[in-house]
Amino acid sequence: MQLPTPAFEVTQDEASVTVHVHTDQATAKEARVAAEGTTFGCFIEPSYLPLCLPRPVATLHDCIPLSEGSTTAACTYDTHTQILHVRLTKSVHGQEFPDLERLRPQLLSDEEQAQMERDAARLPAAHAYGFGQTDPLPEHYVALTRSGQVPYLDVQDPTLMPMHERAARAESLETDKWDEGMYLDNVVDIDGDVAAVVQVVPRILSDACTPPPGPASGPVPPQAAAHAFLVQLLFAYLYEQHASYNDASPESAWTLCKLCRSISCFVDPAMPIAAVLRASYRRALTYPLYRSWALCEAVRKDMIHLLQDNDAQARLLTALQDMDAIFALAPTGTGLAEQVETVLRLVWDTWVAPLQAYVSQSTAGEWPVLARALAAPTKETVGEPGDWDLEVLEMLARESMAEGAGSFV
Repeated sequence: MQLPTPAFEVTQDEASVTVHVHTDQATAKEARVAAEGTTFGCFIEPSYLPLCLPRPVATLHDCIPLSEGSTTAACTYDTHTQILHVRLTKSVHGQEFPDLERLRPQLLSDEEQAQMERDAARLPAAHAYGFGQTDPLPEHYVALTRSGQVPYLDVQDPTLMPMHERAARAESLETDKWDEGMYLDNVVDIDGDVAAVVQVVPRILSDACTPPPGPASGPVPPQAAAHAFLVQLLFAYLYEQHASYNDASPESAWTLCKLCRSISCFVDPAMPIAAVLRASYRRALTYPLYRSWALCEAVRKDMIHLLQDNDAQARLLTALQDMDAIFALAPTGTGLAEQVETVLRLVWDTWVAPLQAYVSQSTAGEWPVLARALAAPTKETVGEPGDWDLEVLEMLARESMAEGAGSFV
C-alpha cells in the first residue's frame, strides 16, 4: 500500500514555513493536509508527501479543492503552475528552520530513525500480543507510538501492558464512551435511519464467492483463539455492511478496528464465545454512529446465517479479502496516510493474516458448531460494568415516543 511522493520545495520567512507541492500527477480534485509538531502530511490521490520538519509548527488540518481560485487560511492552489502552497505557522516566531533544502519525504527525524534501528535489536516483548506473538513490534510502528500518532488503536504498545490490564482498559473505555442520549435516540429512531440500516442485507450473505485458491500461508492460531477472534471480526464486518449499505468508505476500517476489542486494545481473543459476543455488543453500543440493540441482533443473526451456509468457508475467505480492500481504501481518507498504513499493516499481520490461514485450512463441520454457540447475550450482562439499564431506557424511550418527545442528545 505504498503511495508515490510528489515533487516539492520548502521555503520560509520569519512567521511561517511554506511547502510547495506539485500536483501535476494528481487524479483527485482535492488535497488534504495535516501538520502537528514536526510532522507534516499532504495527501493528493494517488500521492502522499510526509515530511519531518526540523522545528515544530502549529497544528493544522485542512482540505482544499484543486480548482481555480481555491484558497483557505493556510492553503492556496495555483492552477497555472499546478502547485499547492501550504503555509505552516512556526510555533516560535522568527525561529530559523535549518536545512530545508535537504528535506526528503520521511515520517521520522534522523534521530528517531536511528532509535528505531536500535529498537530493532531489542529483546522479545515483555508481554505477548496477537495470537501469542513475542516478537518485537515492527520498527515503523514503534516509531509511531513514540510520536503519539497511532490511529484506530486504544492500546498502542501491548508489549508494555499485561493482558489483564488491556482487558480492563477495554471495559473502562466502553463505560466512558457510553452515551445514554445516543442510545435513546437510536431506540426512538424518529427519522427511521436505524430501522433502514437494520433491514440491509449484507452482500456477503448472497453474492457469489471467489476465494483465493489453495490454503493461505503463515502461522495458524489455535482453534479456540481463531474462533473467538473470527466472531469479533465477522461481527464488525457485518455491522459495517449494514451501516454502509454495502458500500465501504475510507472510514470503514475505523469501524472494523473499533468494534474488535482484540484489535483496538490487543485483548486476548481466547475466551468463551458468549463473552466475545457480549464485548462486541458493548463496543457496538458505544463507538459507532448507530448504537442499537436491534442492529446488534440483526448482525448476530447474519453471522449465524453465514456460518450455517454450505459455502461458509468460501464466504469467510471472501469477507477477509474484502477487508483487505477496506484497509487499502482507508489511507485515502486522511492527510496522514503513512500512519494509517503502518497501523493497518500491523493489524493485518498480527490478526487477520493468521485468521485467514486458519480459515483456509478449516473443516466444513466446525462452522455450524460455532454458529450454534452464538446465543444472544442479555441486556443485563452487556450493561455491566457501567450501570446501563437498557430495559429501563428502552421503556422510557417508548413512553417518550408516545408523548411525542424529540431528541435525547
